[in-house]
This record gives sequence, structure tokens and C-alpha cells, in this order.
Amino acid sequence: MTVSNKNKKFFGIYLIVIIIAMACVLMNGPMRGGLPVDTTVPERMAFIAENNVVWTLSWIVWMLAALGLLVFCFIFASVLNATTLAVRLGLTLVALGIVPDLIAEVIYAFVMPQMIAHSTGLELFQLLEVVAMLLTGFLGNGLYNLGGLILTLVAIRQGILQSWVAVWGVFAWVCGLGLSGAIALQWMSAAEVLTALSMGLSTSWMLIVAHRVIKQ
Repeated sequence: MTVSNKNKKFFGIYLIVIIIAMACVLMNGPMRGGLPVDTTVPERMAFIAENNVVWTLSWIVWMLAALGLLVFCFIFASVLNATTLAVRLGLTLVALGIVPDLIAEVIYAFVMPQMIAHSTGLELFQLLEVVAMLLTGFLGNGLYNLGGLILTLVAIRQGILQSWVAVWGVFAWVCGLGLSGAIALQWMSAAEVLTALSMGLSTSWMLIVAHRVIKQ
């Protein structure tokens, strides 16, 4: 890897982390009223209707964050033995996770506001909300974290990660898988905690990888 390539990948990771951090701030702030955490369905519908532009733009940031995670995994995989079957499997799982995740985010960003504008009933809205949540929080997130975990285990086996960096990475991906389980079981309080934990651990780990692996 040339110095120029290293720098591009290094600063690319920083850009990805900034986008993901922005998405997390939006979810805990301007988007919160439309999320099924501590609100009723009518309250969420009213919030989305009143904050349509912010709601849609926030989900677009989340779409960029999803694509950013995929790019990070390809950058991370570039320092591994690319011919390893496990590396290809890990990247494939992460790439597959993009599909349900983006579908769900399109539903949140564009379909739900349209449903509200056309006075769709509460039951249909709630059904679509659950479908979108399972697509992104369970399926997409599960595939991302499983793929990321596989790549991290390969890096450990190839001796690329220091011990504490390896533990940090594995714990971050496992927390992400725990989030998928919480979403599947509709444990929203646990999902909120695991979201904060997994996102905090994974984004900080990306920066560690940028400094300890990519820039070396």
C-alpha cells in the first residue's frame, strides 16, 4: 500500500466516522420523536408530519452512514489476505446487509411521510414501522455485525491486530449482534442501550484501526 493510498484510506475512515456520528446525534435528537422508543403511534405520526424535512434528511444521513460502514469494511479487508475465504464471506455479509438496511431507510424517509400525508390508518402505519425496524435493526444490522466480526477474527488470526484492539473490535461487533437480538424481540429499552454501546464502540474502534492498522 503506497503512502498516498494509506492517507486516502486513513482520512476516508475519519470521514466515515464523522458521518456515522452525525447520524447518531440526529437519532438521539431531531429524529427521536418519530422513533418507537418512548412515544405512541399517533405521537410518532404527528411528529413525522410536523418535521417531514428534518426526518427525511436525517434518514438520508443514515443511508450515507450505512454505505460508509461498507466502505470501512473494504478498507479494513484491504490489509488482510484477500484470498482467504473468510474475508470474502465477511465482505459479502456486510454488502448483503446494505440491501435490507437501505430498503428500511427508504421506507422511513419517504414512504411513511407519504402514508401520513394520505391519512393512512394507525394499524397499517405500525405494521410498516415494524417491518422497517426488522429490516434495518435485525436483518441489516445483524449481517453487518456478523460480517465485521468475521473480518476481525481473520485479522486476529493473521496477527494484524494488537490484543486490546482485537478485544475492542470483537466486543463492538458482539454488542451489535445483541442489538439485532433486542430488535427481533422488540425489547426497545435494551435496543436503545445496545445502540448507544455498539455505535460508540464501533466508531471509536474504526479510528483505532485507522491509526494502528491503516497508517502503519
